[in-house]
Amino acid sequence: MTSQRREEDCSDTAAGVEEMIALRDIIADQNQHLFYQQQFISSFSSATAQPNRALVTKMEALSSYVKEEVIMVLGVKGELQKLQQQMASIQSLLKDAEKRKLDESSVQNWLAQLKDFMYDADDIIDLCRFEGAQLLLLADQNPASKPSPVCCGLSSPFPCFRSVPLRHEIGNRVKELNDRLGQIYENRRMFKFERINTKPETQNSTLVNSRHTSCLVDEYVVGREVEESANELAELLLTEEVQQKCRLFAVTGMGGIGKTTLATKIFNHSKIQAEFQLKIWVCVSETCFDIELLQQVIRGAEGSSGNAATKSELQTILRDSVVSAKSLFLVLDDVWKADVWVDLLRVPLQSTKTNVRILVTTRKENVAREMNASRIHPVLKLSRERSWDMLRMRVFQDRQEELVDSGLKQIGLQIVERCGGLPLAIKAIAGVLAGKDRTSKEWEKVLRDDAWSTTELPEELRGALYLSFTDLPSHLKQCFLYCSLYPEDAQLSRSELSRLWVAEGFVAEQKDSLMEDLAEDYFNELVWRNLLILNPGGDTSTMHDLFRSLALLWSKDESFCGEASVKTSNTTLTKIRRLSLADNKTAAESLDSVAEQGALRTLLAYDANLTLNEETLRRLSHLRVLHIKSTPIKILPDSIGNLVHLRYLDLDRTNITAIPESIARLTNLQFLNICKCRNLTKLPNGITQLHNLRRLHLYNTPLIFIPKGIGKLQQLNELTGFVVSNDNLISSKLEELNSLKQIRMLSIRGLERAQSGAMILRELPQLSDLKLFFTKFDSKSERTRMEDENTAEKLFDDLIPPRSLEELGIQGFSGRRFPTWMSSSTFEAYTPFLTRLELTDIRSCTQLPPLGHLPKLKRLTIEKLSAVKKIGEEFLAGGENGATLIAFPKLEILRICAMPKLEEWCFGEGLEQNGAIRFEVMPCLQQLIIYDTPLLKQLPQGLKYTAMKKLGIWKAGSLRELGNLPSQTEELGIHRNPNLLKICHLPALRILHVMECKALSCVERRDELQLLSFEDAQMESLPEWLLNLLQNQTFYDFLLDMWCSERSLRACLKGGSHWDIIQNIPRVIAYQAHGSGFFRYSKKPFIYDTNIVGDEACERTS
Repeated sequence: MTSQRREEDCSDTAAGVEEMIALRDIIADQNQHLFYQQQFISSFSSATAQPNRALVTKMEALSSYVKEEVIMVLGVKGELQKLQQQMASIQSLLKDAEKRKLDESSVQNWLAQLKDFMYDADDIIDLCRFEGAQLLLLADQNPASKPSPVCCGLSSPFPCFRSVPLRHEIGNRVKELNDRLGQIYENRRMFKFERINTKPETQNSTLVNSRHTSCLVDEYVVGREVEESANELAELLLTEEVQQKCRLFAVTGMGGIGKTTLATKIFNHSKIQAEFQLKIWVCVSETCFDIELLQQVIRGAEGSSGNAATKSELQTILRDSVVSAKSLFLVLDDVWKADVWVDLLRVPLQSTKTNVRILVTTRKENVAREMNASRIHPVLKLSRERSWDMLRMRVFQDRQEELVDSGLKQIGLQIVERCGGLPLAIKAIAGVLAGKDRTSKEWEKVLRDDAWSTTELPEELRGALYLSFTDLPSHLKQCFLYCSLYPEDAQLSRSELSRLWVAEGFVAEQKDSLMEDLAEDYFNELVWRNLLILNPGGDTSTMHDLFRSLALLWSKDESFCGEASVKTSNTTLTKIRRLSLADNKTAAESLDSVAEQGALRTLLAYDANLTLNEETLRRLSHLRVLHIKSTPIKILPDSIGNLVHLRYLDLDRTNITAIPESIARLTNLQFLNICKCRNLTKLPNGITQLHNLRRLHLYNTPLIFIPKGIGKLQQLNELTGFVVSNDNLISSKLEELNSLKQIRMLSIRGLERAQSGAMILRELPQLSDLKLFFTKFDSKSERTRMEDENTAEKLFDDLIPPRSLEELGIQGFSGRRFPTWMSSSTFEAYTPFLTRLELTDIRSCTQLPPLGHLPKLKRLTIEKLSAVKKIGEEFLAGGENGATLIAFPKLEILRICAMPKLEEWCFGEGLEQNGAIRFEVMPCLQQLIIYDTPLLKQLPQGLKYTAMKKLGIWKAGSLRELGNLPSQTEELGIHRNPNLLKICHLPALRILHVMECKALSCVERRDELQLLSFEDAQMESLPEWLLNLLQNQTFYDFLLDMWCSERSLRACLKGGSHWDIIQNIPRVIAYQAHGSGFFRYSKKPFIYDTNIVGDEACERTS
């Protein structure tokens, strides 16, 4: 290197350092510029088709980072000022541009260019943070190399030499951005936009909060019409033309009119559920492939398609799967072409002797006719008054509440008229009105909204549906649009979507609030607004196909979901930013096509046949989300470390054998899922450098240890599958977890290797879900076993949980007693908010801890406590004298399973005093399950004082009598209890299931009984208790459902020994347990249907 060149380099370096120092002096001004940029981007987010809220979050983060040394490499004061000024100039034009984009393609292209600019700006901010952090890391590793105004020593590895070209590169890129934005701003002249000043939006959830809302679903049902139609169609499906083994019914009507609602009610109808052995629901959709549909039906029929890949192979498998069933009810929802039935399913289903009924929903009546439907039921629009009733009940959820403004009804009637009698539209507009003040002024604004008059959208998406979208705040718009990345009718997981939204940057940090919780609030608000349909259980939702069509239309410029070619689907000037793949045939082709554009930020692949190589990852350098769960990927390339923008990496259920050390470069990574990776036994050491990691999901991956340094991941709020290891040199110790102050969910396995006192759970103030696993092993000697027990007891005595705990699971604990903090005097104080407790595979404890005083406990599982012989009064709350006023005050589900030594369960003797109940027991109990307790002789007398609704008992070999159960008990299932003799004192019993209880001799008559299910393949005739019960029973709406031997079945037919009894039963359905014989009977309307040939019975009459 020449002397002149050295002087130039030193001069450049010194100038660079001086510029960095100078930049410190203008930080205050720069913060003001960044504030304006945030306001602009927020307004931009609310106006553009798919708001880039991630950039808002980036700008907000930059406001704080700009004060730190990490950002000093920028040196672009002038360019940032210029950028801010141009942004402010464009800000006021966006609202008018958004209004006109549907009408004018040129305006749409202008907005597309602006969006591309914003994405690139986001990338530069990300790059600044990453590269700046790398420079500082090098400097920290070599303090002597910190930048200084004078560079000396030609061989010193000064970071300042690296910072100069990097600073110039970033400066040039910011200048290029300014030039692009300047050209975009200049092009606005041709459109003559109207300037409209808008207030910046906040990201606060406006309607609901998941942590304070018990039910997000409006339970109001769409009137008597649906119930009556469901009852009528269910009856027809069961009683009309029973001699035809295969019949098809259709429900027709336009989109959003309630076809699926009606079909759901029919599918869940008690008579349908009782009549058919197999019940299958398949969402067909317009883009459904033949192979995929056949595979879905085969899975529903409990078959396996194996390696079959052709239509003919799968049709044969479907036929064989259905042959073994006695009856099948199949719903084909949202059918667009008759071919689904005519060419695909008809032949395999009609070629069996199985009783098959198909219910189809379709928008097109001619499709139903082409399918040769036996009956077509058109769903009619709601009347004006019924529409208003539906709107009123959804907006004013308290049905007794009077309208606060007498003028609201008149405005509301005008609004529902615009909904055209479509329930979906009414629900959508109800979601809009629910967030408004209940005044005439606010409702008038909704009535006069321009969205009603939009004509550029497809007709079915106009009006209320479009208005419900435009009414969303920007952060909810992008969340709503994101849901369209999932396949039609997909189950949308609340927790997964919440994490993805955080990773995408849709959620801004708020003080004292976890971003994942805020994201769940967004999910809940979309449900509350009726834009998502919450499924039973509340953990998943679905999206109506019309709303999904609207979201797909609105995001088509930059998102792609489906099986068609991306090249033919995206015809605009914008680039694909988000890609969702699920089909093996086109997955690789679609990914290659999008990767060529070099702009992809999100890749969601579900069970797709994808592989990742170095070249593919090179073209995916902008990825924020890489979700490749359940793909056949075996090797993760080393270049994964180059995806420096990555926030979300999901490798669950893949075949990877190793994760490269280069993952340490992914310093932006927030979520890493490595669950059920059966071939992965080791994590890279670099995983402990991912300081922004919020979730590390390792559950059911056979890791040997966790690399040392896990305690440095201070942002972790979820860590599952932490492994305690004996190798302290390379593995993280248990005590490292003490520093994870943000942790909410934690599971630890291999606790038998832990040292007592190593972990202090009480110092984890946010912990709400804790699972503790011991590895089960057999000790070589009695001495070793006792040592293990003592060690486990001492360890658990020290593991005192924090008060924040809501869920606790303990599995494999080897101590002889439960920890001292679980005693009656302390457990409630330590865990006042505990709602779920699971004690599993605990082989040495002989007595259960007192749990009845836990005030919030809702679900309790006691399983495989192999040394427990008795559950006594202490289980309630520490004994009779120490019992609380209410034992288990909130318990809803209790499971006692696999207790091989349990002989006695007793409580109740002390509950009554002078004829009065001294304290309550389990007043909220819904379900009690007792399974595999061979020595248990009787249930506790005190059980009759509980509120139990359902009782299930399996394999209780010593149980002889069931009686004195709660008067509220409605459902009883007894299975394989060989010594049970008697069932009595169940006044409210409606459903009784009896399976292989050979000693049963007496079941007390119950006129309320609606369903009796009996199964025993070995008995040659029906048992006396059953015949006596049927003979003496007063029948109303009653069904007898049986699985029995052929001889027992023949005895029920005309001329058989039991026919005199059977003919008086309202409904009977019976199947031959080992064979294809069946018998169906209805007294009114009269139906007699059987395929049993010989003797007196071979007829079919209706």
